[in-house]
Amino acid sequence: MNFIILLICCLFPVMARAQDVMPQEIRYPAVVGSFYPRDGRELTKKTAELVDTADRRLRVSGGDIPKAIIVPHNALYFSGSTAAAGYAALKRLKPFVKRVVLIGSSHQGKYFGISLSQAQYWEMPNRRFETDRELTERLIKMQGSGFDNAAHEAESSLEMQLPFVHAVFGKDVKILPVLVEDASIEQIVDMIDTVWGGPETVVIVSTDMSVGEDMETVQKSIRKTARILERKDYAAIKESQFCAPLPIVGLLAYAKENNYDVRTIDLQTSADFYPMTDKVVGFGAFGVYETDGSQQKNGRGQMEDIIRSNQETLLRVAAQSILSGFERGRSLRVRESRYPEELREKGATFVNIYYDGALRGNAGSNEPTRSILEDVAENAYAAGFSDFRFVPLDEKEMRKAEISISFLTPPVPVRFENEEDLLSKITPQADGLILKERANRALFLPQIWETFSSPREFLLHLKQKAGLPADYWSPTIKIYRFNVIDINSGDLENPKSIWQQR
Repeated sequence: MNFIILLICCLFPVMARAQDVMPQEIRYPAVVGSFYPRDGRELTKKTAELVDTADRRLRVSGGDIPKAIIVPHNALYFSGSTAAAGYAALKRLKPFVKRVVLIGSSHQGKYFGISLSQAQYWEMPNRRFETDRELTERLIKMQGSGFDNAAHEAESSLEMQLPFVHAVFGKDVKILPVLVEDASIEQIVDMIDTVWGGPETVVIVSTDMSVGEDMETVQKSIRKTARILERKDYAAIKESQFCAPLPIVGLLAYAKENNYDVRTIDLQTSADFYPMTDKVVGFGAFGVYETDGSQQKNGRGQMEDIIRSNQETLLRVAAQSILSGFERGRSLRVRESRYPEELREKGATFVNIYYDGALRGNAGSNEPTRSILEDVAENAYAAGFSDFRFVPLDEKEMRKAEISISFLTPPVPVRFENEEDLLSKITPQADGLILKERANRALFLPQIWETFSSPREFLLHLKQKAGLPADYWSPTIKIYRFNVIDINSGDLENPKSIWQQR
């Protein structure tokens, strides 16, 4: 029985790594004959059977197709059924996929940053995989990335995906092996964004889940972890939940940043196949699904309905928060239980105060980090008392002021090849834009178009607002577009009513 446990890669290293490896043309298998069959025909047959069985068992090909999957990398005899479930969800992509990006972490030792393989080919019993040199060259230019053949030489986590890649995508697909060690979340997100691509690319994150003494404990643990993944709560991920936690954290952060869905495909344990072992490993298959345009459009429509139907309520919260500043020196403490549930959802808002038609205060949020109610209350208070560009209004003047609130729709990433391509995709007078470049961030509302004559000028000033030079450019720059939904106290039947306490 202990011999079986030796196969579990998250518990024991497979083999000692070489300390120094010269650049190589071929990366040879490390766990052939132990983690999977040595005979190529047997391996091909076994893997195809696992994928077909998973497809029939879960009917995973009947719904949406994920853009990325998270699957285990244990011995085929343990985790093959769960891994196959993830790959079965990708079967219909076969005619389109030309590249498979494999992301994992090393179990053999501590490496730095993001490790790439210099090998032109990865050898397997049933075929030889060519690596994608073009995309490798793009990644090697990124901060924190480098070639490290030693990290890849004896590591099995990516190798264990190759039989399934062969079974689902056939002979023409290329691979891009990536190992992540002590990289920052921002570096991993940038890396994933660089390789994400379109329908020609699939991203595979390779990791096993929790290890425990008994099946019941591990099942409970992996179900809890699955809920964390579905919420995209990457800050809650712990090292004990995955043997490759960093790639998971990076993928969840990327999915959250782009409003993608994360769904559980399958959950199993090693005890489902070998119940008498003295250690149990959890296995999970998860999919990351891109949000299509219709979902985004519907989401905007729903958001607009919520805001319009609660227009007076939201403007009153803003006004009462400003009055609280005069009376108590702080923003309004909103009792959210008294308000509709939809206003307790997270949202990003900007509050503007106008007096005699001129702007006299402004404050806002770039990202949704708190409830709509709390965000409106805090930004209204800040607009009234913390915008030092203007002489503050006294309470008598404030009660004659007009309040407008801009609600930001969920940002959608803009895909572009270079700066000129980006400029061609910006819609003047309509798009609000968010720029992100590591710690440098800036936002322009659509109203700012009144100040600028062209997308080039708009982008130039957006970069400067983010603390970047006007001529700055980097392949890791991210741009998101959004729209705003505006409400204004001047549009109410009785604009002064929002200042009256109830």
